Amino acid sequence: MDGQDGGNRYGSADGKARRVLAALRADIVTGVLAQGERLTEARLCERYRVSRVPVREALRTLAVQGFVEVRPNQGATVATIDDADAEDLFAVRGTIEEIAAARCAARVAGGEDAVVDLLGLLVAEGEAELASGRTERLPELNTRFHLAIAEHSGSASLPSLLRHVSDRIEWIYAMGVSVAGPRSWAEHRGILAAIAAGDPASAGALARAHVERAERHHRGVG
Repeated sequence: MDGQDGGNRYGSADGKARRVLAALRADIVTGVLAQGERLTEARLCERYRVSRVPVREALRTLAVQGFVEVRPNQGATVATIDDADAEDLFAVRGTIEEIAAARCAARVAGGEDAVVDLLGLLVAEGEAELASGRTERLPELNTRFHLAIAEHSGSASLPSLLRHVSDRIEWIYAMGVSVAGPRSWAEHRGILAAIAAGDPASAGALARAHVERAERHHRGVG
């Protein structure tokens, strides 16, 4: 596969590295590549139509990020998430979401309220998808809603932190857990209302409660 760069679909060397990384991460997060599945370079080169160099770079990066495990003399496999890992991820996300929502609401209270319309549109889209019986776009809309809050929190670090944790939690959802139903979107509307009211305490508390309910749902107790 090393010699097939001329026919690859990813363009320049830098572009290939970024796109192979994104494609491989997406295939892991969405469950196309299952937890524990072996990842051979030859297979990945064939799948993404690139040489071994961007594949190796992607595997190294994803190993650092916790999506891939690389063992000496055994090669790479998709990492696994156990219950303890999931509990940690939800706890971290709850803290990030609480801080982001509170800060976002504080900025709205200070007059920076453009985010309210954006969040309203995302919630309306999610509710419309639910009403029509479609579910394909709900994970994407859910992610956009939460990232929009972080991106309007005034923090340079919260959005990137949330993206990383969200990718790993989406990976948990790919195992068959869904929190994108009517109750989840009703909670989104409640978070939106608190942000629109410029109420940091309520927005933060509702955001944390939202994540805590998702964690209970994952454990099958909520």
